[in-house]
Parts: sequence; structure tokens; C-alpha cells
Amino acid sequence: MKIHYLSHSGVSIEDKFIILIDPWLTDNPLARIKAENITEADYIIATHNHSDHVIDIPIIAKNTSATIIGIVETVEDLTTKGCNKTIGCNIGGKVKLEGIELVFTQAFHSMSSNPSGVIIFFNNKTIYHAGDTGVFGDMKLIGEMYPIDLAFLPVGGHFTMGPLEAKKAIQLLQPKIVVPIHYNTFNLIKQNVDEDLVKDTNTKLVILQPGQDFIL
Repeated sequence: MKIHYLSHSGVSIEDKFIILIDPWLTDNPLARIKAENITEADYIIATHNHSDHVIDIPIIAKNTSATIIGIVETVEDLTTKGCNKTIGCNIGGKVKLEGIELVFTQAFHSMSSNPSGVIIFFNNKTIYHAGDTGVFGDMKLIGEMYPIDLAFLPVGGHFTMGPLEAKKAIQLLQPKIVVPIHYNTFNLIKQNVDEDLVKDTNTKLVILQPGQDFIL
């Protein structure tokens, strides 16, 4: 399974299907590819409807015919922007789709529709994308219920967790691997991220630059 970091919060998970999460590219200063150049995707997951997470989804969906998945109000908003293939979900139990299963989780963030994280069960791996959030105690419950192979966690601060809070989130979640996201895109979220993030845990830190990938 190939994990590709698009930049900011955007990631691609590629195996039998291609899953994109929060792909913000066109006006993103760190992105290595524009939204119009993405021609393959099966699913696009939107964790919430802030522009730095969803603004490029309509053009990607049009070019790929991908199905968009998110909290009901988020996908309803995207429908008004021309997205026709959508699946509205909510926080709770598993959502079963062709080839993958999902569970949407809470996230603590401000927005006009419910923010979320998402757990993806795909090809015998469990992947958690926290979305935009602060640290919260029920991350421990998430880690206990769904042992996590890979977690994408925001570390930029100001709008989301910073390194201190993300370090506590890792201790609560206990993922096998963590990839930091949502940092260094602009000055307000500049951070130096190093091995201190996973100190005194069994979690492996994988730092990806925009455009880089690794095999899970």
C-alpha cells in the first residue's frame, strides 16, 4: 500500500483503490501537483468543509468520477458546488463501501458543519486521519477499539494541535506509525518536528515532504 503526502492535510492512499483525504492543491504553496492534474481516484474523503480541505474536491471529482464521502452537511455543501457522487455519513459505527470500511470520529474544531476524523479499514490496515482537531481524551478509546497501523495527525498549532498536544495524542492513540500533517504550509503553522514527538512511545515517526511517499 502506497502512502503519498500531497501536502498540508492532503494524503493519498493507494492499493486496489485510490483514496484521497482533504486534497488542497491549487492555491497551496507547498503542493507539487495541481488539482486539475489528478486524473485517478476512487474515493475522496472530506473531514470538514474549510476551504483548505475541500476547495479542490469538485474539480478532482469531475476529472476522476470519484465518490465523495463525509459528514452529511459537508457533502451536502459539496453537492451545491457540483459534486454529484456523494455519500453522507455521521460519527459512529462502520460505513461499508466497496473495498473499504470507514468510521468517522469526533474532532474538535470550528466550522459550519460537524468536523470529523476518519478511520479507514483498507487491505488489512487501519489508518486514522484526525482531520483538524485539538487533542481530546477519547483518542485513547479510539486507539483501544481500533488498533492503528498509521495515524495522520496535525501538528501545526494555532488552528489545530501543536507538537506538545500531538505528542499527547500519540501517547493516547498508540499508533504503530505517525505522519505529521497540517504544518509549515504558511507562517502561522511553522513547526520544527523531530523524534521528540514520539519520545517514550513505541510509535515510529515518518516525516514526509510534500510529494513524498512510503510503503505501508
